[in-house]
Amino acid sequence: LGLGDRGLLARGAWADIVVFDPETISDRATVKEPYLAPTGIKLVLVNGRVAVDDGEVTGERAGRVLRR
Repeated sequence: LGLGDRGLLARGAWADIVVFDPETISDRATVKEPYLAPTGIKLVLVNGRVAVDDGEVTGERAGRVLRR
């Protein structure tokens, strides 16, 4: 993606992480309902802050637009 400071699990790096169960993950989006959230997503960290916890959106808005 050309984002040199992303994609690394290391101290001081941006913590953008998705934890999921490969046995239960499923895309529920359809043509008529393209915004349906997938199932099986356990945890999402955006910039080290919890955005999804046990499949539920927390309301935390830690993301930002990244431009190249």
